[in-house]
Amino acid sequence: MFSEMPPKTHDVDTAKSEVLAYICQEMSCDMAKAIRLFNSMRHPKCRVLVFDKIERQWKGCSFRPSDAETSELSILREHRSLERQVAAVRSELRRLAKEVEALTKSNKSKRKGKKTSEEETPAEEPTANDGEDDIDEMKKLLNEVIA
Repeated sequence: MFSEMPPKTHDVDTAKSEVLAYICQEMSCDMAKAIRLFNSMRHPKCRVLVFDKIERQWKGCSFRPSDAETSELSILREHRSLERQVAAVRSELRRLAKEVEALTKSNKSKRKGKKTSEEETPAEEPTANDGEDDIDEMKKLLNEVIA
């Protein structure tokens, strides 16, 4: 029912809110119930109503404009929005990969310091690789995701 809702504006002042008026009309309910319904439908887990940041309006999650040109523009906007989100995730992955690399370098320099002190006092048991394999696997995984 509301997933096909056309774009409507919302205002803190309930008298000016087109979304709340639409909900009241469709559900034949009072304003208090319309506010509760709106809050539940816009919740991120439900996502029946979504906010269009470009138009600054609320619309149904499955809404598509009636004419082909406007519909195509709407789909292109959504696609560009998703591309921006992917770019943000990729940049975050690159940043995390650099942090992992820096930590690996600092960890190796600490090991070198340990090895020089171990050479002075020989250890009876061989030391483990301290998770170098795990770090290498993480690097490979991050590089695959970035590529």
